[in-house]
Amino acid sequence: MIYAAFLIALFTGFLLVSVIDREMELRFRLLFSIPVGFGVNSVIYFISRCLNFYEFKQYALFESIVLLVLLLIYFNQERPDFSKHKFARLSKWFYLLNVYAVCIFFKYFLSNPMGSWDGFRIWNIKAEYLFLNSPLWKNVFALPHFMSHCDYPLFVPSSIARLWQYSGHQSFPASIVFFFIFTFGLVYLLYQALHYFKSDKIAIVVCSVFMISDIFLVNGASQCADIPLAYFFLSGIICLFLYFKGKRFNTLLLGILLSGLSLWVKNEGFMFFVIYMAVVIGWMLYQKEWKKSVISAICALVPVGCYIAFKKFANAPNDLIMGFLVLKSYSFIFDLHRYAVTFKVFITFVLQKFTIFLALFILCIKGFRIKDKVKTPFILCSLIFVMMCVGYLLVYIMAPHDINWLVENSMDRIILQVLPIFLFLFAISLRIGKPDTVN
Repeated sequence: MIYAAFLIALFTGFLLVSVIDREMELRFRLLFSIPVGFGVNSVIYFISRCLNFYEFKQYALFESIVLLVLLLIYFNQERPDFSKHKFARLSKWFYLLNVYAVCIFFKYFLSNPMGSWDGFRIWNIKAEYLFLNSPLWKNVFALPHFMSHCDYPLFVPSSIARLWQYSGHQSFPASIVFFFIFTFGLVYLLYQALHYFKSDKIAIVVCSVFMISDIFLVNGASQCADIPLAYFFLSGIICLFLYFKGKRFNTLLLGILLSGLSLWVKNEGFMFFVIYMAVVIGWMLYQKEWKKSVISAICALVPVGCYIAFKKFANAPNDLIMGFLVLKSYSFIFDLHRYAVTFKVFITFVLQKFTIFLALFILCIKGFRIKDKVKTPFILCSLIFVMMCVGYLLVYIMAPHDINWLVENSMDRIILQVLPIFLFLFAISLRIGKPDTVN
């Protein structure tokens, strides 16, 4: 049954992505099916818990009906043509590095089968509550310690609990397969995007460094939400590039869906989605595309409304908001010491934990050049990236916690959330080599 859990999620994601944008390249439809499929099914699972549907057969039947409806819609459209979609064969060197990365990933998993400290304390313990076939699962919002972050969205716990339901028990191998799919799916999404918009050589170089970095693999196997969140972030950014290339509004709607689902992954997803939609709608208003801007705004209200509804349902305090309102932590904005500590730890982490990425700066030897066909999405996505970094900085500055403890215990995961976006934009801007593709 556990195989059915993965197949239903992946097929649901593929069919939904294809129904939204039939003309999208097959490689991107397949890779977007991972976040969309697991995201939608985790929402369905959580709703079933809220409606007190504890009978597994009823839940599995409902998922199957959703999949069947999407299948009928998919084949009711024009017959799919796969002949124009081709996948490039990767180099043997890249495959060899892939094997090395997989070994490192599973080595960490075998040492920590229940995840890292945060993986167990924040995410897996919530999956155990959701796995309960009784109303007691709602105690997930009343865990006693503030470090349990009871207000966090439940994409990871819902997805893991769903897999356990199909397994019939708490299956940690199923959990690690879930994180394995997201970790290496993120690598191949970055590779396919760079191959499509830049060149094969650049894609292999950048993704090779990304894939074998210990900090990335360890966090992927730690069973936390940061790597899945990075997958949703990068997917939204790539959809924006695809939209400006193909000029299909459906592609942008898919980007709104993917960035909207990031709200269900972690609180940082709310900041990303607000910035993403502000930039997109701002650009449309600048271009006087009134109809598209209105449709985009209406679509954005759906995930925001669901996010607010979840927060009210959870009724759990948020440490940042409580600190802002009660402790008046906004006064920290003038504390230069907090800025100094944040930047110091950031530089230290880059030099110690992200050293391997510094090797990529040798690619800057020929300078930078933004091609006209990607200039608009590059500027908009760079603006999103910069605003995200500023947002993270302000969160650190105004958080009601000891600044040294906070940055030292979270900075690496925060960097990983936006690192794929940085690598993508960095590679796109390079003036090096000749394009290996017609794009």
